Amino acid sequence: MPRRCHTKSRRGCVQCKERHVKCDELQPTCSLCVRRGLSCIYVAPRPRKRPASTGSSPRNSGSERASSHSSISELDTFSRLPRLKEMALFHHACESTLPSISRNKDDRSFWVDKIPKVAVNYDFVMDGLLAVAALHIASEQRDNGEVPSWLETALTYQTHATVGLRQDLATNPQNIQASFICSSIILVLVTAYPSLCWDDTPVDPLNEIETLRSILSGAAFLWVQMVGPDRGWVDDWVYRDGGDRLVLARAQHRNILMKFRTLPPIIESSSGPHIEIYRDTYNLLLRSLETWPSGQGSLVWPIRVSDDFIKLVRQGEWTALIFIMFHGLDRHLSSQKWFARDSGKRLVLGIIRKFGSTIPLEWMDMIEWIGRVVEL
Repeated sequence: MPRRCHTKSRRGCVQCKERHVKCDELQPTCSLCVRRGLSCIYVAPRPRKRPASTGSSPRNSGSERASSHSSISELDTFSRLPRLKEMALFHHACESTLPSISRNKDDRSFWVDKIPKVAVNYDFVMDGLLAVAALHIASEQRDNGEVPSWLETALTYQTHATVGLRQDLATNPQNIQASFICSSIILVLVTAYPSLCWDDTPVDPLNEIETLRSILSGAAFLWVQMVGPDRGWVDDWVYRDGGDRLVLARAQHRNILMKFRTLPPIIESSSGPHIEIYRDTYNLLLRSLETWPSGQGSLVWPIRVSDDFIKLVRQGEWTALIFIMFHGLDRHLSSQKWFARDSGKRLVLGIIRKFGSTIPLEWMDMIEWIGRVVEL
């Protein structure tokens, strides 16, 4: 897929600078932060000093206040589709996209029945819905030249949705139901973007996990705050059954579980001071694998692991990386859905490319087996 050309980013956002990646400097939210579901923060450049003879007033506070609102006004520069095309996109969302996300009756009740009704009352939810519909169309047209255009459309509407969600949380905190739904849609968007844009470029596995942790934390907070009748049907979706197992993946799931259950003796013999962290992580991931095919386990596992475990991943500790790779296998089992395509494979490959030169001998056979499962 052709990449958008960028000049060197000199005024990029804080998040892109921290990750040492090029920022396209779109405001109020750059493309990379939209895809990752991150808060995009720009630091205004220091004003140039002017000669005293110009008679300029030192009231920088006024310009700073104007700058604080610039991100909202600049949102208007993002071009929306004409109204009839938006209606066509909404129709596609209701008739095709939302059913494609649903796994069973409870899923369908949430995505197909509830979300459109909420979307017609909240602009930011509607924008998120139009964004995911555009991504779905892009996934169906992967082999033609329309994909970049649909990705651009999705990015535009996700930007509107993200900014609208932030504004609504700040001004109307009682709209928890709509905010939770928008967060759920953004989670689908962030999951789907890499599978549609992936061009064999190495993926930083930790960035992907931390992005999901951030979005899930927000959604979980909103869910906990929800009360009354709105909470009832949301709970029906959160605690839904997994439905019928996929016949072709059943044997693969069984083999992954068997292999995963061989880890405890290795952990007990070689984990040293981190053994308690790995025991807890093992139990969390085992429960996640056992929930297949609902997808609930693989979805929420990143938010359940401890910060101490994430630190070990950052340090390149191979036992921690093996757990991340098994999480990749968990995601691989659910990769039949268009928005999750290649997500497990991408995660496993990202670890191998980043840390492959340091693989210990005791993990070599395990990693080769994992690579075969995801068809590397």
